[in-house]
Amino acid sequence: MVNPIPDKLINFNVYDEGEKLVGIASEVTLPSLEGMTETVSGAGIAGEFESATPGHFGSMTTEITFKTIFDKAFSLMKPGGKTLTLRGSQQFNDFAGGGIQSRALKIVMKVIPKTLDLGKMAVSAMTETKNTLEVLYVKVIENDKEILELDKLNFIFKLNGEDILGPIQSQI
Repeated sequence: MVNPIPDKLINFNVYDEGEKLVGIASEVTLPSLEGMTETVSGAGIAGEFESATPGHFGSMTTEITFKTIFDKAFSLMKPGGKTLTLRGSQQFNDFAGGGIQSRALKIVMKVIPKTLDLGKMAVSAMTETKNTLEVLYVKVIENDKEILELDKLNFIFKLNGEDILGPIQSQI
């Protein structure tokens, strides 16, 4: 039996503290998780390598681009934290069954404002006003299964339900 093959995101909405954001362009740039590393070298090691610290990541940002200059872009710049929720539907091809399936995708991020790029002005074009937000917390749920939770301020890092930082937290 062949498992359904992931295909694409069908569509999505973005919510700011539960209120649907309108006027968003075609995409939201999700955060990139880059592990914090230290270069290891020394006697008995043929060269050097980057050693990652479990559950520790560098700065993470998300970008939300609006079609035009819009008051919601300015409200996202208000100092303080806010919660953004992205809800989408992903398409999967079920070649064995001969059909198409969809699965729910939910991404919750706790963010603080970083940058507001007003964009550009051109005749009959979008301004592409963009907010860049620092991500302090992210949770990814796909088809009702929690696959990632990272909470930098509360020392939480879970992958597919496994608590990566739990053993370390119990030691400190």
